[in-house]
Amino acid sequence: MGKDEFSIIMDRTGLTLSHEQKSVLFAAYPLFQAMVARATPPMPREAEPAVMFAPEVK
Repeated sequence: MGKDEFSIIMDRTGLTLSHEQKSVLFAAYPLFQAMVARATPPMPREAEPAVMFAPEVK
């Protein structure tokens, strides 16, 4: 995605951002995309905390 496309997306959000603010966000955008890519793969069933939780029953 280029700066022009990114600027259009930012304009559609309704936020009033300066050119400098858009540049900072554009620089951080690839890091955010990488973070989203790592967070979205499905996790195995064993990773769910509910599977490991054993409630204390009295």
